[in-house]
Amino acid sequence: MVTRVLSITAAVVSLATAAAVAGTLTDRLQTSRMTVLRVDKGASQFMCAEHRRWTSVSGSDLSTVHPGDIVRIDRIDGKLPRITVVRTAADEIGSPEL
Repeated sequence: MVTRVLSITAAVVSLATAAAVAGTLTDRLQTSRMTVLRVDKGASQFMCAEHRRWTSVSGSDLSTVHPGDIVRIDRIDGKLPRITVVRTAADEIGSPEL
């Protein structure tokens, strides 16, 4: 009986931990991946469609960024965030996903 209770407890703790990690990963993806709405290369900023705010990034990273692109933001302590294009707007439009 004690073994059964310990097994059930271990299973519940494992599921709770997995759910917490999955939630954290989902939160991270939602805050680090954004859809570009507008680009201001002169100010080294882009506007995110999800958050409706301007985000400053390294100016050299904006040379390949266009409205509609899905981008990832990598934050580095003490420096401007770096931006990486995950999926271009053209790829997004041509995707069979709904």
